[in-house]
Amino acid sequence: MTAPDLELFQLIKKDNQLAFKQLYDRHWKKQFYFAVGFLKDETLAKDVVQEVFCILWEKRDHLNIQHFGSYLHSITRNKCLEHLKKSVVFKDVLLHMDALNAENTTEQHIHYLETKEKIEKEINSLPNKTKQIFRLSRHQELSHKEIAKKMNVSTKTVEYHISQSIKKLSASMASYLFFF
Repeated sequence: MTAPDLELFQLIKKDNQLAFKQLYDRHWKKQFYFAVGFLKDETLAKDVVQEVFCILWEKRDHLNIQHFGSYLHSITRNKCLEHLKKSVVFKDVLLHMDALNAENTTEQHIHYLETKEKIEKEINSLPNKTKQIFRLSRHQELSHKEIAKKMNVSTKTVEYHISQSIKKLSASMASYLFFF
């Protein structure tokens, strides 16, 4: 007979590594397949699930979990979303444009330079704080927590500014990118 998840989690709060291993073994596969479905990348999914269980262990003393499976699923979903936000459409556009540029036709090279310039212009048109947070997130690939610490703001503020920048950039670039 196996112990219910919440009983195991109470043992984890008492630093019981065997209970942690049991929960890990019980839930890893399900979270992995969920993350793969979300991210479409097995390597990244493994990293995300590993990160989820690390968070669970690190924050075990502060967590008050009522429904362990739902809680784990929520953390996994949120971590997947964080990773997807880091691979915002502009990185994909630039990669695509780099591939086109590699073919080295004059027309494609001009289109590449125009697109890159348009993206940079749109980023520069963002309000200063939003622009700074966006660059830290997308260019320097800092986490929300790292940005919040660096700029002395809350992580919610960072999330808000990143969300606003993505909305504005997506809207302004949508018609331009539609044609390529």
